[in-house]
Amino acid sequence: MTKEEGIIQVEVKAGNGRTVSLDEFIERFEPPYALKLISGNVGQQGKKLTLPLYMAMFI
Repeated sequence: MTKEEGIIQVEVKAGNGRTVSLDEFIERFEPPYALKLISGNVGQQGKKLTLPLYMAMFI
């Protein structure tokens, strides 16, 4: 992703709880994807990609 394409939102959570602010960001700005970092497993829900915290070094 280049600078001209926009902002990729990243939210870090202590657990696998809801991401109200991240969901609002996705709805309002329609980014190609957004990232949620948690102490859990990889997953995807719509444009939201969930990654374990240890994978933060790869983004």
